[in-house]
Amino acid sequence: MKRFSICILLILAAVPLAGCSGGDGRKELSGTVTVDGQPLESGSINFRPTAGTKANSSGSTIVNGEFEIGADKGLPVGKYKVTVQAFKKSGRMVQDPQMGEIPETVPISFMEAGTLEAEITADGENRFNFKLTQRK
Repeated sequence: MKRFSICILLILAAVPLAGCSGGDGRKELSGTVTVDGQPLESGSINFRPTAGTKANSSGSTIVNGEFEIGADKGLPVGKYKVTVQAFKKSGRMVQDPQMGEIPETVPISFMEAGTLEAEITADGENRFNFKLTQRK
């Protein structure tokens, strides 16, 4: 019985440690992406570290103008270049060899391409709102 009690105490002591995240300094981040004032229907967003920030890249999908990156895939404090990729329906249908007839999509080009930046901070919400303009 004594051995069982010691095992239980060790397990209970370890439980708080197992739930801790952020030991590697990653921060969760989220935000919105609009194009010409409307939420971006779908796309992807990527954060790449700028010079002086030691980190990997991270990204997420954008759905109905919203994106979210949890702390497990988040980013450490620092400055990042941001890229957004998106496609829109062209209004035409095309033949896909595997799926049959599907709506054609074309890339969206943004006026702000290459100029978006974000700074992840130790304190704060790390919520970003990117307002993009479609290049016509």
